[in-house]
Amino acid sequence: MIQSISLQNFKSFGELQTIPLEPITVLVGPNNSGKSNFMSVGRFISNSHVADVREAIRQEGGWEFLYHRPPFKQEPCSIGWSTPDGSYSAQIASPGYFSLEKFDRAVSSEGFSRKGRTLAVNNPFGIQHSQVEQTAIVAQTLSFGSEQLRTAVSNVWSSLAPAETIKLSLSSLRSDSEVIPEPQLGSDGRGLAAVLGLWRGAMPEKAEALEQFLARCLPEIQNVFVRPAPTPGHQRLWFNQKDGQQFDSEHVSDGVLAFTALAMHAISAEEGQLFFIEEPEQSIHPKRLRELVDLLKDIVRERKCQFVIATHSTVLLNTFRDEPEAILLFRRSDTGTRVKRLSDVPELLELLQQTPPGDLLETGAFSAAF
Repeated sequence: MIQSISLQNFKSFGELQTIPLEPITVLVGPNNSGKSNFMSVGRFISNSHVADVREAIRQEGGWEFLYHRPPFKQEPCSIGWSTPDGSYSAQIASPGYFSLEKFDRAVSSEGFSRKGRTLAVNNPFGIQHSQVEQTAIVAQTLSFGSEQLRTAVSNVWSSLAPAETIKLSLSSLRSDSEVIPEPQLGSDGRGLAAVLGLWRGAMPEKAEALEQFLARCLPEIQNVFVRPAPTPGHQRLWFNQKDGQQFDSEHVSDGVLAFTALAMHAISAEEGQLFFIEEPEQSIHPKRLRELVDLLKDIVRERKCQFVIATHSTVLLNTFRDEPEAILLFRRSDTGTRVKRLSDVPELLELLQQTPPGDLLETGAFSAAF
């Protein structure tokens, strides 16, 4: 389980912010407050794990977009995260300088040992000592070749690399799926038909779990199935209604399609996986949102997964009224994005006794936290 993620000079995050994570964490805040930038951390780590840091930077729009402007105190861009076994800190002082450190969990109640071990460092451009933190300077005596660096990064970042970012696109949801040996659900919803086809043949328990969930939440739907698409080598998703009508993915409602995609992502979750979900409320009925949260809570209990949800939905937020520690408030400031946990703001906790969090969001009361 990821207990927290720390960011400094990463996109909209300038001053160091440590963001605590619960099994399900909900992010709320105005547009441009930094929620999506935080959600991109999992994607950045995954790309670094699969390819390398340079490619991950390119995928985020380049160094000019990744590095906070103006840089807070001229510090490097850094990403840290903590687990029950230890904490990690990755620093990027430029596209050509990267270092990774591990701080082991101390036996005492003092938390993490500050005697960090540098696991990897890469400095092909000869960055001057003054441009990086002292911990990284000392680390330069441990010189690694590129392959050793990549192996070290891969081994350590594997704790966060399986993270998946989900931001559905209706055009992707409606597109046909290419039939390939090992289809995957795309972060935008692409590939639904191919994955369901795989489940039908090789993983019937997942197909059954999906049908049971949809039957409970969408009483008008009898079942979901797959047919060959007009394009050779492709499949299309179809919905069979109880009234006998059938609709394919091009003609079914936006809400049914998005709800099915989110359910399939949850059902496909692997043990301990971390998901970042962007605005799941798009096109989905409020009652369906509550049922989706119930499904996510079931997945957390069964598989110890984690979910981070960025939302503007008052309905979704209200499902966490009794879990204020799960609600994180985002605001933009002169030093970058700032984050506070709702449970750490006494005046808001007092208001929460009388008013649901969705109403506090709607009236702008959360601004009192900053």
